[in-house]
Amino acid sequence: MVPGVAVLAFVAEMVTGQGRRQGRSLAVSGFFRVRFRRVVFPQERLHLSVASMPPGPEAELPFDVTCEGDSVAQGTLKVTEQGR
Repeated sequence: MVPGVAVLAFVAEMVTGQGRRQGRSLAVSGFFRVRFRRVVFPQERLHLSVASMPPGPEAELPFDVTCEGDSVAQGTLKVTEQGR
C-alpha cells in the first residue's frame, strides 16, 4: 500500500514543479479538508489534478487524486510564493 502522506507528497511535488516551470518559487504550507477514499498500491497509476496558482502571493487550491476513475484523495492545499 502507498501511505496517504506519500499521495500528498505527490500533490505537493506537482504544484512546486508547475511553479518552477512558470518561473515561480512555490511552497506548500498545509493541507486542509483532506479525504482519503481508497487504498492505492505501488503498481497503480494515479492521476493528479490541482487548480492553477493565481497571480497573488498565496492561495488555497483544491486538488483531486484518482486511480482508474475512482477517487483516491481530495482536499485543499495552501500554497505561498517564496521571495515575494
